[in-house]
Amino acid sequence: MYISIRRIKVKLKKLYRPRLLLSIFVLLAVIAAVGYASLSNRHQAIVKTRLLHGFGIIDNDWEVSRTSGAIKLESPELLVDEIYESMDGPQAILNLSMNEEGSDIRWIRGFKAEVFREGTSVHNNDFLCHTNIDFFNGVHYKNLNLPKRINSQYPRLGTLSNGINQLRFPDGFGFPVAGNEKFIVASRTLNHNIKDAFFKVKHHIEFEMAEESDQLKPLLPKALVLLQDYNRESPYSHDPNSDPNLCLPLDLKNHSYPNKEGVRYAAHWVLPKGRHEYVFDVTYQLRLTDETRIHAMAAHLHPWAQSFTLYDATAEKAVFTINCENYSDKRGLKHVPVYSDEQGLPIYPDHTYELRLVTENEREGFSDMMAVLFVYLYDREMDEHLRKLNSEKSR
Repeated sequence: MYISIRRIKVKLKKLYRPRLLLSIFVLLAVIAAVGYASLSNRHQAIVKTRLLHGFGIIDNDWEVSRTSGAIKLESPELLVDEIYESMDGPQAILNLSMNEEGSDIRWIRGFKAEVFREGTSVHNNDFLCHTNIDFFNGVHYKNLNLPKRINSQYPRLGTLSNGINQLRFPDGFGFPVAGNEKFIVASRTLNHNIKDAFFKVKHHIEFEMAEESDQLKPLLPKALVLLQDYNRESPYSHDPNSDPNLCLPLDLKNHSYPNKEGVRYAAHWVLPKGRHEYVFDVTYQLRLTDETRIHAMAAHLHPWAQSFTLYDATAEKAVFTINCENYSDKRGLKHVPVYSDEQGLPIYPDHTYELRLVTENEREGFSDMMAVLFVYLYDREMDEHLRKLNSEKSR
């Protein structure tokens, strides 16, 4: 009798074990689904992309090819399956060895980013949110034997984005890269217009390179960010119509930076409908100590930007204005011109400089804005330093 009861208990355990495991699985799946649904669109894209790449459902590898004159990248596949606003779409990130061939300096002469929808061979501007190119500040200046510059600036070489997919420095100029230096390349996808999207894209990124023997003049990149004040008591529910001097910010955790007094302002905000003009003093971001020249400029903007000006408030004139072209039949920046010139534009340490942005939002519903101007200054200190190193090397 005892043995029979024991056998029944064993059979019941075997019967309920699969049911118990199934119940646990269902419970975990429900918790995961609820958690996923509560995420922002951006974080959903991150989770989705990691799962698709992790399980090998779509191509998950970067392809890198190198020649003496170029480094070419092909990103993993990224799934476009819904509307993705600026900063929200799936992205791929690569730690790239920019100069792995030795200790000699190489020069970056320019960079390009193109996005190809599967089955096509032409860059589609609609799907380029941004390609950010960052260097490791400490490693960069340590390898170039200029440690006093470590942490002296935000280490971003540049950004390519909707409407601007290529920047080439003028002849005779470049950005120096020492041996074994790594860069971070982060390329994100955009989709403002296709509501029933379900297709894959790849980002193709290319760096034009030159050898040390070319003896180029070094450029110093600086990112000038147009910032906006906001209601600190109620940042995400404030109505900007009640106070036009305050914006409705987006993602203050990742896109807020200090003004010259150290107070944090928003760098990403909701764009109101109609025509608006924004002005912000960026003299403190330039941190000029000597007169120099700007030899290249590129802007990171969002749709509905009309013009973007670096303005010399001391001389009361524009240094340079970027006039943008928006699409007339859909949302997006069709063309954002760049500046690249050997002669350059003079800029002075005792002058006050502003960013001036004009926008005209024709659309009902949500629109957003960011405005960053990348300026590339002749780097006299780096030039003299590299020439000294070359002289010592040749002895």
